[in-house]
Amino acid sequence: MQEDAGEAARERAARGLDRLDRPGRGLSPWARRVAWSAAEAMLCDEDERGELAPPGAEVCERAVAALDLSLGQASPETRRGFALLAACLELLPPFVIGAFSRMSRLPLGRRLAYLEALESSRSGLLAMLLVAFKVPMCIPAFEEGAELALTGLDRESTAARRRLPALRPAAGAPAAGAPAAPRADAGEPPRAAPAARGDA
Repeated sequence: MQEDAGEAARERAARGLDRLDRPGRGLSPWARRVAWSAAEAMLCDEDERGELAPPGAEVCERAVAALDLSLGQASPETRRGFALLAACLELLPPFVIGAFSRMSRLPLGRRLAYLEALESSRSGLLAMLLVAFKVPMCIPAFEEGAELALTGLDRESTAARRRLPALRPAAGAPAAGAPAAPRADAGEPPRAAPAARGDA
């Protein structure tokens, strides 16, 4: 279901990647499902009723595609190491939150609770396991569209030129290109300075 939902978004999300020579995939199909499930939980938000709402398929695909591309350019050892991290992220819910299920099969709320438990864990290894997925996926997820607008930037993507607002002249100031108004005393001759008075 996740692959079907992201199939239509894959081409749109890869717009910024087309200019690069795309290497082979860095994520296997099952590791891609794990990354997608993690991205969906990391990027979810609350709706008007206070219930969790998953992000759009294009947002998840943009995040996973960026991770896939970066790993595709990495060494085979790095790809194998990340595959091990994906397996750990998928199989650790029984030991972290007591949920006897794989991470990708958990409901969205339980998946989010699992990732939050990893992030706040006293074990630095568990926290770094989450960071290994969170950083390379969340940064590209917020580089386009409505997600970028949430950061306060007024452009379509981080690669687009910034749109500067037109400056309005202050009240009473001449418009740009208009000649300056003549001064009121421009036509009067200069006044002589008063003579100094001597002491009596």
